[in-house]
Amino acid sequence: MYFIGIISERQIYETLEKNLQKFDNKNQITLVNINNKSIENLKNVKFDAIVIGDTIEKLKEKVEKLEKMCDNLEYLVINADIKIKNNILPNIKATIITYGGNHKATITFSSVREDTILISVQRSFFNKKGKLIEVGDYSGSLNKEDRTNLYEILAEFIIKKLYFY
Repeated sequence: MYFIGIISERQIYETLEKNLQKFDNKNQITLVNINNKSIENLKNVKFDAIVIGDTIEKLKEKVEKLEKMCDNLEYLVINADIKIKNNILPNIKATIITYGGNHKATITFSSVREDTILISVQRSFFNKKGKLIEVGDYSGSLNKEDRTNLYEILAEFIIKKLYFY
């Protein structure tokens, strides 16, 4: 079982959890919402990945605890469109995957239509099973009832590619 920490708005976390549960029929992953209240109780949890989808400044003085959580990560997934004032990246040994509308992000969207999205992998990376996720475009569907925003779709795409393919 893999533990994935999610730093995001509660609604995005809940939608990610719901959508990934539908996909994860073997219960391979457990998502954990990391916020100001929960971070104290999570200090002994070993995360396989952390997804930073929201500014970490919301964690206030607990950023040091987040840095400690990042010590043994395999993947750190970051929304490239948010500003991170605290520089936790220099000490990270994990594979860093960025996502967003930023043209320098590892994963971005190249086309959005009413019911489809074209997701672009701009730099290849290896998933948990050792499979290379290659540079290219991947088609996805947009179901407005299940989605709150494009960033959530990109985060879900990355988690699926890391742990299910």
